[in-house]
Amino acid sequence: STKIKRGLFGIAQKLFLKNNESEQDYRPLSLVEELDLQDSTVVKSEFIPNEDVHKYFQVADCSVLYYLTATPSGVESLTYNFGLPILATRVGHFPETIQDGFNGYLAEPEDIDSMAEQMLKYLELPLPSENVYKSASKMSWDNYVTAILAD
Repeated sequence: STKIKRGLFGIAQKLFLKNNESEQDYRPLSLVEELDLQDSTVVKSEFIPNEDVHKYFQVADCSVLYYLTATPSGVESLTYNFGLPILATRVGHFPETIQDGFNGYLAEPEDIDSMAEQMLKYLELPLPSENVYKSASKMSWDNYVTAILAD
């Protein structure tokens, strides 16, 4: 949604623009070159067809979902499907679905230092996919149906 895009852009501005509020100077890809990351960075700025999405998750180590607000999303479900931990902000439903230090790490919203700290923590203390699968199994349709029918 536009609200999420604006939120993500706001975070990216804080990360890349250093107090410059103008969108015309927003060039995050120039950082890839400036930091000499061309050989370790892949940029895909076009639509990814459904039949190719799995390829990106298969080579990923985790998903980073730093949002200002959040509702359950397809990205989160796909991430769990591939056994990947999630690094997310402590907004919306994430504190309910992510057990900090078990199947992901939670950062404080709008706090760049907290986000960076969680990314470094993940690099130092990666989380096993078994934890992610265990957490994801609690969110199965069988469990939802059982809970609904029990009421």
